[in-house]
Amino acid sequence: MKVHNPNRKGLPMEEKNKLAVRRAITVCAWSAAALMALFLCGFIWYHWDALWGILRSENAAEELQSFIAGFGIWGAAILILFQACQIAVAFLPGEPIELASGMMYGGIGGALLCLAGVLLGTYLVFFAVQKLGSGVIAAFHDEKKVKNLNRLEVFRNAKNAELLTFVLFLIPGLPKDFFTFIAPLTPISIHRFVLISTLGRAPGMLITTYAGVSILEGNFMLAAVLYGILGLCALVGLLVYRRMTRQEKAAEGKN
Repeated sequence: MKVHNPNRKGLPMEEKNKLAVRRAITVCAWSAAALMALFLCGFIWYHWDALWGILRSENAAEELQSFIAGFGIWGAAILILFQACQIAVAFLPGEPIELASGMMYGGIGGALLCLAGVLLGTYLVFFAVQKLGSGVIAAFHDEKKVKNLNRLEVFRNAKNAELLTFVLFLIPGLPKDFFTFIAPLTPISIHRFVLISTLGRAPGMLITTYAGVSILEGNFMLAAVLYGILGLCALVGLLVYRRMTRQEKAAEGKN
């Protein structure tokens, strides 16, 4: 997307405000990503001996979970915050956080903590878009694509939009963060969207956290099977998304 100079003469005030919001959100997003990276590097460096010993042990999963438990509520709080940041900062990948949460807190515990972070991050995105406008979306996504997708008839009816939201978040491989950002533009209420999208994310997130446990335990066959299931689901998701994209292009051609 072409970036305009917000100080250029003749630019409408609304457009200037949107560009200012976009710039501010972009700076905040990269700052958050940098802080997360610095924290992880510092944590690994400070606890390297303990972590290396755990990875070399025969009961790596149990020992790592015991090590993390020593940090009490702070460990869980930081994981939730990381997951929330991943939702809000759309270019951050979610799978590494889910894998790590499974290793540290087990399949179910890790998934529950990730879902708590998803709740927090989704509310944050929803409120940011509602309060600050489309500049928030423009910081991460192509506005033209957002507008074209939002023109689809299915997004104009609340019940249809809710059903589609659940399906989109249920199927792995679809750009869930993209749909999180356009949700405030649909008729779905914030609380129903958060509930529906979180329930849709849960199965795939649970599979990923259990895959993390399997990898740490050395059970690579189980991890491969779990990722195979996700891969098949992602293939279905890709086909669905391509169909939606064709509808998007058709809607664009009519306008």
